[in-house]
Amino acid sequence: MTGPGRHDASPTAEGAHFSCSMTAVMLGYLRDFGGDEAVARLFQESGIRRTPEYLLDIGNWVTYDEAVALWEAGETITRDPHFARHLGKSTSVRLNASPVAALLRSLGSTEEAYRTVTVSATKFSSITEQEVLEVRPGFAEFSFRNREGFPRDRHHCAWTEGLFTQTPVLFGLSEATVEHDECAVLGAAECRYRVTWNPQAAEDDEASSTAQELALKQQLAAMTERLQSMFATASDLIAEGDLDVTLAAITDRAALEVRAPRYLLAVEPVSGEELHYHHRGLTDEQAAECAQRILTESPADLPDSWLVVPVSSHRHDYGRLLAMCEDGAKFFEQERELLEVYARYAATALDTATALLEARRRHSQASALLELARALATAGTSDEVVHRLAEAVPAVVDCDRVGIYLWDEAAGEIRRRVVTGEIDPALESPEWSKLPDADGLLQGWLDQPDQEPIFVDEHQGSERLREFFDKLGAVASVVVPIASSTRFLGTLVVSVRRDPGRLKLTPDLLDRLSGVAAHATTALENGRLVDRITHQAHHDSLTGLANRTQLRLELARATAASEPDHALTLFYIDLDGFKPINDDFGHEVGDQLLCAVGERLGRVTRGDDTVARLGGDEFAVLLVGVDDPRLVEMVAARLAEAFERPFEVGERQLQVGASIGRAAWPQDARSVDALIRHADSAMYTAKRARHPGNTRAA
Repeated sequence: MTGPGRHDASPTAEGAHFSCSMTAVMLGYLRDFGGDEAVARLFQESGIRRTPEYLLDIGNWVTYDEAVALWEAGETITRDPHFARHLGKSTSVRLNASPVAALLRSLGSTEEAYRTVTVSATKFSSITEQEVLEVRPGFAEFSFRNREGFPRDRHHCAWTEGLFTQTPVLFGLSEATVEHDECAVLGAAECRYRVTWNPQAAEDDEASSTAQELALKQQLAAMTERLQSMFATASDLIAEGDLDVTLAAITDRAALEVRAPRYLLAVEPVSGEELHYHHRGLTDEQAAECAQRILTESPADLPDSWLVVPVSSHRHDYGRLLAMCEDGAKFFEQERELLEVYARYAATALDTATALLEARRRHSQASALLELARALATAGTSDEVVHRLAEAVPAVVDCDRVGIYLWDEAAGEIRRRVVTGEIDPALESPEWSKLPDADGLLQGWLDQPDQEPIFVDEHQGSERLREFFDKLGAVASVVVPIASSTRFLGTLVVSVRRDPGRLKLTPDLLDRLSGVAAHATTALENGRLVDRITHQAHHDSLTGLANRTQLRLELARATAASEPDHALTLFYIDLDGFKPINDDFGHEVGDQLLCAVGERLGRVTRGDDTVARLGGDEFAVLLVGVDDPRLVEMVAARLAEAFERPFEVGERQLQVGASIGRAAWPQDARSVDALIRHADSAMYTAKRARHPGNTRAA
């Protein structure tokens, strides 16, 4: 191993081996320990030739030799023989809102997070090969070995131990205990880590309750920070004037969200002209070689450790955005979605740039489109997108009314989501909120999404469309598909109440409408991603029911909005006999049984009641606005009766019971936490009554 300050040509001295997530935590740790003086000593003792700014950027990477030199220096400065382990433990606090922490939390449980170690470990280091040997509630075991040319270092082992202790903390549990008896540093063939933790917080432990609350706040804060970062990034990128600066910024920001040692954006802004490269972690020659591959080869022929997404819009396929890991490494599926977001940002920037090149003499048009882009870039959900689009369009197109109609695949119709301008109240009925499918128009859009706009006035357009817009008081309308080359999203309808010539389909108007549709398409696709992220954060991934986060939000809203004497009831349900079924028939059958339980609970409750899965085999039902004790008893009886009949899981008839506790607001509690604790306690009382001598029947 090379000493501090040496950077020879060995495998350990070149390349991207450790993420600066580690070095950023180290600098913060040392600053807390000894201020700026300790940070300055770190560079002196380690001898590395990096800047503090570089080490604080979690999108950067350092070499193996640099990481070892930094660990050694940190141990010397703090005089702490366990410095690297303490550094790993502090990661969850200092990077609680980081993309990696957010991805792990999105998996839903400590067990699932540990099962993905072979993926998540590559976000921190590229030199190890991992294997998950076993994961079950409260226990996990892994083997780690370094790739050839990288000797295992004691600091690396200690840092890994520290990281492993913190995974339960992300989910509001106490930190794990890590045993590391077999170590490659001591001559073993590989490093073995055995991790144990308490998979369930103590019922009456105040510290545990505080930890769960902190984890929930961190999860929501991380999600909010990520979404705000996306929107702020979009605004900054669109406001940026220089295309190359914009594209380089996209590559850098993608590196913060999708962790990998190397990135490449290869695009062709103008068809037939020179390619533009923007890369990190690659030489110019390597970038050119990789660009040639991702632009010409089939994705199926590219390495599995390459994550490639298209940079394309309805206007043009500009190129590809690539994140690269070491051979054998993988990516989370969520990372593909995030990389696609930044690829769409790149396509939007390129669309804007090419639109400006094509319309240099149309300054006012370009300005209006940029204002529209800024308005859409800061929108979040699809609802926010359509409202901002409707508000901004009149600045681009001279019109009296704007309607946004989105394709509802489940209902098989195009339904209006927003309309501006005056409209006859009689036309607010469901019949007039749907765009008519005139002469196979809808099927045409579904078969070929990116079609030309349709002009409708008293002479042009299908009879049904003319009648529809005439009833709405429009003398002329233009129906513009909002679609990519492969996906129909909906339509933008601009109308005038007087002077139909204002919407004559001139080349200039078509250009403006195309620009609006391009921005609307990107914004709506991102809006739908935000909708999915928000839904995933508040719903159980297995059953689709509300999760613990959503239940707490519903409780907070209900208790805040209710009158002092207005009651609500929380039922806490724990299955009896689930564990033997799960053990005998396997997790897949167990999961299907949990889904069946969730479906039956939904059938025996009202549509406005909240049915939630809290984790494992625990469920909850929240009744709001039910003041009559007799009605509450009827609901309790229906919940109990729901478990009297077996559940059909495939060809099996499976029987499980349920212990049900309840708590009423405000009689039993005056806070959300107290209400949950009371219902949970009542459930355990019911379980002890059903199973004397056993506080939790499995």
